[in-house]
Amino acid sequence: MTRTAAPSLTAKDWNGLYASGKATPRLIGDGESRSAHSRLSLVRDMRAVDLGCGTGKWTRQLAAWGLDTIGLDFSQVALEQARAAVSHARYELWDIDSNATPGLLLPGSIDIVSCRLSFSFFDRSRLLPNARRWLTPRGQLYILTNVTDPHAGNLSPFECGMSEEEIGSLGSDGWHVRDVFRFNRRVGIVLQPSGSPGP
Repeated sequence: MTRTAAPSLTAKDWNGLYASGKATPRLIGDGESRSAHSRLSLVRDMRAVDLGCGTGKWTRQLAAWGLDTIGLDFSQVALEQARAAVSHARYELWDIDSNATPGLLLPGSIDIVSCRLSFSFFDRSRLLPNARRWLTPRGQLYILTNVTDPHAGNLSPFECGMSEEEIGSLGSDGWHVRDVFRFNRRVGIVLQPSGSPGP
């Protein structure tokens, strides 16, 4: 399987993009919001982590639904902008691919692990086993991704995503696909660890 290449950007690169205003928050449409809320079967006071949260727009949406939410990102500038917005969400600096797992991500402690337009940047061989370990027995991994052509050449950081083949392969390696929804050129995927009792 050909994996769609994501730009290899450092925290310093992202800090520059956020400081210059080039990394603008990606809007959350009503269709995405309604679909995610209903398909994730969200209940107030669930614990959620938003990985690669950027300036926290989706993190704040999760918090607005009553979830106990923390956003994690490795861009200090992005997190400063996220904290400037009024919200009950919390934010922490963390490089998911390089740093040790923070103490807040205890085994079996998280109901929702969210990767909104960030999954394609992560080391999946590290993220997926970790997410499975963090989740409660009924926990879910939510991925929102752009649908991309793996042969399209160089993509900007804001265009990268996953090919249809990559999306189709997600229901393996200890996971099953509970739900998929599509709108425009994006796909929302809800995964649960294999053998979990359901939502």
